[in-house]
Amino acid sequence: MIEFYKMELKVGNKNLMLAIEWLAVISNLAFTFLYIQQNEAAFVFGIFGPLLIAFLSWRRKLFADVGLQVIYVLLTLWGLMYLGAEWEMKSISNFQHLVGIVSCLSLGSLLGLVLKKKSTAELPLADSLITAFSIWATALMMMGCHENWLYFMVIDLACIFLFWNRNLKLLAGLYLVYLILAVEGYFQWGWIAN
Repeated sequence: MIEFYKMELKVGNKNLMLAIEWLAVISNLAFTFLYIQQNEAAFVFGIFGPLLIAFLSWRRKLFADVGLQVIYVLLTLWGLMYLGAEWEMKSISNFQHLVGIVSCLSLGSLLGLVLKKKSTAELPLADSLITAFSIWATALMMMGCHENWLYFMVIDLACIFLFWNRNLKLLAGLYLVYLILAVEGYFQWGWIAN
């Protein structure tokens, strides 16, 4: 298994990478779809999908995104314990949102500078800001905070650009669908939940 992994990294089997990308897309869509339906099965896909994206992002030198995907797995486990069967939507204060936004801008910019100077990362500032805001939005999501969808609308737009730029077209398409799901999640028009 290890030898196959090493061989694949050297050779770069495009069919295998495409299959992994498709599996990541399907898994992550399943997570969001089931989350909107408030189905606990969402959390299984919320672990598997990010692990696949972490692998793909590592290959495309999106190092902040690799860390983000690992954090997604941890936040998904926390969300499973926190939300459980309740799925009660909550809100946070405007001040808490302001603190979250300033923290994300600060930490994301700092991480972007570090990655720019200390790594071969591509698009380090965009990657890092997306990472910081995604952690914040996912934490809000796992707490049942309804405003998480507003953050995800902006994040999804940025991710479409980021993944398209790194030639991960399926993942860019995934984030386009995520954008639509975020709009549905926020406005709750009933496309999915009913």
